[in-house]
Amino acid sequence: MGCFIYAVDLSFLQDRISAITKRDDGFEFGIYSNNVRVDTDNRFASEQPWSERKGGVIQALQSRNENGPTLVGLQELKHNQLLDILQGLNGNGNNIPWTHFGVGRDDGAEKGEYSAVLYNTEEWSLLNGTSRWLSETPDTPSIAWGAATIRIVTMTTMQHKQSGKVVNYFNTHFDHKSEEARQKSADLIAGWIQQMPNNYPTFLSGDFNSISSDVAYQTLQKSLKDSNTAAYQHINGNLSTYTGFEKNDNQSIIDFIWSPLNTNQENSNTYALEYEVLDNMYNGSRFSDHRPVNVHFKVYE
Repeated sequence: MGCFIYAVDLSFLQDRISAITKRDDGFEFGIYSNNVRVDTDNRFASEQPWSERKGGVIQALQSRNENGPTLVGLQELKHNQLLDILQGLNGNGNNIPWTHFGVGRDDGAEKGEYSAVLYNTEEWSLLNGTSRWLSETPDTPSIAWGAATIRIVTMTTMQHKQSGKVVNYFNTHFDHKSEEARQKSADLIAGWIQQMPNNYPTFLSGDFNSISSDVAYQTLQKSLKDSNTAAYQHINGNLSTYTGFEKNDNQSIIDFIWSPLNTNQENSNTYALEYEVLDNMYNGSRFSDHRPVNVHFKVYE
């Protein structure tokens, strides 16, 4: 009896996915998120230098961009890492379609870590973008609520050139030390999403340094949908997104891609078709202490 019920549910799921993907008025795209691990001389025992890790970061990103138009959110990268990744995506030719929006968190320019949004200018147009600091003074580089470091969110409105479809895409990295800072950061971002001056679907990616039982996650869950719980199909969906570099590191799921609250509900305009956690191994070692997350979406007007 149990197997029969499962078979019926699976058949229904396949029919629903087929119906969604066959509608010709929608737009399919991916969101790819990865904390690439900051370039530092203070490395863990099993951590390779950035010069040895960057190839894996770029290779993993390219592997998912090949599946269709993709918006990319990267966390914890410094300016030199950003330049390396863009060069790796663009190659050495005259055509350099890949660019970014976002600033270094320490000075609003190039100093400190970025939570950057990367995109291919042959596929996407940046309609609007801003950076805000996760603090009580969000318009200037600042720190608050006992956070260990300055924290930032990158907010963009992107238009897909071929289809004309528009989405809002945010990318961020919450503090690792202060629970209050994470909670307040979630409150801020949830409020800014509500205040967006348009009705386009809003997506949020990042390293939230929070598991699903934490207050920050539960705050975001009130206004957004965790695509891991919403997606119709999963590839390695149960894998931890934080791995560390050492074999005995405590692993956890703290990296998320959020979508509109009504994702995958009946009559919704947003569907999470596939959620995937990618491997972070490259040439026998980890290219980051986080695994990348990639979600395939379809949106309608």
